[in-house]
Amino acid sequence: MKKLLSTLLALAMLMMAFCLPATAEEVGEPMAEKTAITMMNSKPEITAALQAAADLFGAAYNVTIEVTETSSPGDELAKRYNAGDAPTISIVDIANVKDLAKEGKIADLSDQPWAAIGGREMGAVINDVLYGMPLTIEAKANLTNVTAIEKITGEPFDPLKYQTKDDFEALLKQLREGGMENPVIINQEDWSIGSHFVQYFYGIQDGTIAGAEAFIEKVRAGEAKFIDDPVFNACMDMFDLYMEYNINKQDPLSADYDLNASYLAEGEAAFWINGTWAWPNLAPFAVEGQEYSIMHMPVDAGAQGKLLAQATKFIVVDTADASEAQQEAAKKFLNWLIFTDEGQNAMINEGGMVTAFTNIQLPPSNPFNVGLKTYIDAGLTDEAVTYLPSDHRSSLAANMQKYLDGSETREEVAAAFDAYWAEHEVNY
Repeated sequence: MKKLLSTLLALAMLMMAFCLPATAEEVGEPMAEKTAITMMNSKPEITAALQAAADLFGAAYNVTIEVTETSSPGDELAKRYNAGDAPTISIVDIANVKDLAKEGKIADLSDQPWAAIGGREMGAVINDVLYGMPLTIEAKANLTNVTAIEKITGEPFDPLKYQTKDDFEALLKQLREGGMENPVIINQEDWSIGSHFVQYFYGIQDGTIAGAEAFIEKVRAGEAKFIDDPVFNACMDMFDLYMEYNINKQDPLSADYDLNASYLAEGEAAFWINGTWAWPNLAPFAVEGQEYSIMHMPVDAGAQGKLLAQATKFIVVDTADASEAQQEAAKKFLNWLIFTDEGQNAMINEGGMVTAFTNIQLPPSNPFNVGLKTYIDAGLTDEAVTYLPSDHRSSLAANMQKYLDGSETREEVAAAFDAYWAEHEVNY
C-alpha cells in the first residue's frame, strides 16, 4: 500500500509539473524587495477592476500598485512629467503613445512575451518599435436594448436590416408611434460626441486608415474642405437624426452619463450613442430579462453595416522617472494580465474587455462585447482612427457640443476642422 501511495504521489507530482501553466516563466519570480509603482488609467469605467487586479498581483509578487484615473491623459501626463512624478504604467490613447515615444520617455516592449501573440499586431508600433501593449478592442456603436425594440415592433430585431439613415429613421418613427417618444440617447461629454463620433468623419472615408489620411492631406493642402465632403455631411445628417430623437434634447449639454445608462438599461430609450466600453456603466442598472446588444451607425457613406473597431487603449511603461526595479515590476504586471488565469479574468470578466491576445480563450463577458465579436467574426468592421494629434479633441470637441445645443452651424463646425488641419499634421 505504501509503495502504491508513493507511486501515485510521484505520478501526481509529475502530472502537476506538466500541467502547470507557463505563468511562472512568463511572469517571473516575485520582486526581491518590496516595490511601489503607480498606474494612470484613462478608462475610468475599469478603475475598480484594475485596482482589484493590481492588489491581487501585488500580493503575489511583492509589489504595490496605486491606480489613479483621468479622462484627460495628455494633460495629466504633461503635469506629472513636469513634476518628475510620471506614472510607472499609463493607460493612454495612441496619440499619447506617439508623443511619449517621440520624447524618449517610455520603454521598448518589443521583447515582451505577449508581443508575439497579438500584442505587436494590434499594439502601438512606432518606427518599428513596440511601445504600447493593446489593452482592449472596442467599437463605436449604437448600444441597444433589444427587448425594448422588439416589444414595440413585435418582431425579432436584426441590426443588419437597417443599412441606411432612412431605414433607421423608419425604425425610430415606429418606436415613437409605439410610445417611446425619444428612442436615442446622446452624451454631452466631449470625448463622446467630440472624439468618438467625430472619428467617423475620418474612419469611413473608405474604411481604411490610409484612406482617411489621404483625405486629411487634401484638406491640409487646401484641395478639400469638410463642408464639401460627402462623408462629413452624411455623418452630420446622421447626427441631426440622433438629435431629433434625443431623450436629452430639451437640455442636451446637461445630460447625465449615469442617467443615460439607466435610460437604455430600463428601456426608456432604445439606442445609446456610445461604445462597447460602456457595459460597466450600464451593468448596475441592467434589468433582469432585458437583452442588450450593439448596432452599427447607419451612416449613408462607406460604413453601411460596419463598426469602427480597433485597439483603443494602450499600456506604456515609463523610463524617465521609473527605476529599473519599477520598470521590471510594471512589465511583470503586464505579463501577469496576459498569461495568468487571474489576470485574464480581471480583463475579460471584471473589466468587460475584448483583448487582442490569441492565447486568451475566455468568451466575452458582457452583451456589448458579444455583439462586437459577432461583427468581427462576420468581417463587418472598418479600421478605427489611430493617428489623430493629442490636442484634436481639446481643439474641436467644443464645436460638436455647440452644434448639439444649436449654437453653432454645420458650416461653422466644418470651418473649425479645416482650420485645425491647416495647422496640424497627421500624427503617424
